[in-house]
Amino acid sequence: MLRYLTAGESHGKYLSGILEGFPAGIKITRDYIAAQLRRRRQAPGRSARQARETDSFEIISGLRGNITTGAPISLLIANKGREIPAPSSLPRPGHADLPGMLKYGVTNASLIRERASARETAMRTALGSFALRLHELLDITINSRVISLGALTGLNAGTAAAELLRARSYGDTLGGVFELTVENLPAGLGSCAQWDQRLGARLSAALMGINGIKGFELGGGFGLAATGGIQASKDPGLSGGLDGGMTNGRALKLRCAVKPVPGLPGGALATDIRSFRKKLSVSKTSDTTAVFAAAVVGEHAAALVLAGALLEKFGSDSFKELRPRVEEWRKKTKRILSRI
Repeated sequence: MLRYLTAGESHGKYLSGILEGFPAGIKITRDYIAAQLRRRRQAPGRSARQARETDSFEIISGLRGNITTGAPISLLIANKGREIPAPSSLPRPGHADLPGMLKYGVTNASLIRERASARETAMRTALGSFALRLHELLDITINSRVISLGALTGLNAGTAAAELLRARSYGDTLGGVFELTVENLPAGLGSCAQWDQRLGARLSAALMGINGIKGFELGGGFGLAATGGIQASKDPGLSGGLDGGMTNGRALKLRCAVKPVPGLPGGALATDIRSFRKKLSVSKTSDTTAVFAAAVVGEHAAALVLAGALLEKFGSDSFKELRPRVEEWRKKTKRILSRI
C-alpha cells in the first residue's frame, strides 16, 4: 500500500514528508524533483515572496545512487526568508483561521495558518514527483491545463497575464478551473467492491484536499445532469475514463474549481476573537491566483493516488517485477478493448 504523510509549518525550519510502499529500482534524480518544485513555485499568479523561496531539499532515506531502494522515502524542504508571524486574534475570512481557532481552543490565528498554509503543498509536490516518475516509466502521461481564470476562458499566456495584472491593480484575487488528463492508464485500476476503493472517490479526496479547491468533476461532470441517457450513451468519453470506480482504458479527465485567494491586499472585514470588534484583515503576501500552482499540485496528488492503484493491482516490491506485469496486462486487455 502506497501512503504518505507530511509535517511542518509555513514559517518553521522545514517541511518534512514520508512516502511508504514505493517500489525499488526506479531512477529519479534531484534535478527531476527540483524541476517539479520549480513548476509549482514559479506558476503564474504567485506573489513576490516566492522569489525568496528556493525549495532546497534533502533526501534523507529511500534512495541510493538515484535509485529507490524500496525503503520509506523521507525528504526535508527548507523554508527560507520567512519571519515567524506575530500573534493575531483576527481570523482572516475564507481561511482556516476561525474554524481552527474554535476547534483547538486558541485565540492566535497564526497557529492555525502555520499548518493550514498552502506552503505544505511543496512537500506533496516533492513526494508526488516519485509517483510522476513511476508513471513516466510506464508510459503513462499526466498533464494539466488551466481552462478558466476568473470569468475568462480560452486562455493563452497573454490574456492570462493581462487578467492577472488587472486583478492585481484593483487589489483583487482570482479563482479558476484546471483540468487534468491522464493517458495510457491500464484498465481495471480501482474497484467497485467498496465505496472507499472506488478510484473516483480516492481521486476526489486527494484533489479536494488541496488548499482552495471547492469543486471536482469527472468526465462530463455536472453537465451530465442535464443530459439524457440516450445522448450520454453515444459519447463514452463523458465517463471521464472511469466506470464503476474503475479505469476503463480511456483517458482520465478530471477538473477542479479553485476559489479566489481569500487574502486581500486591501483587506477584508473580520471580527477580532478577543475584542469582538470589526477590523480589516490585510494580506500583503497572498498570490493573485492559486489556480496555476494548484494545477501542478493536482498532477502530483493524482499521480500518488494512481500509483497506489497501480501497485495494488500489479505489485509494489520492485519496478523489475512491475513493468512486465503491466505490459502483459495491456496486451491482454487491448485484444478486448480494440474490438469494442
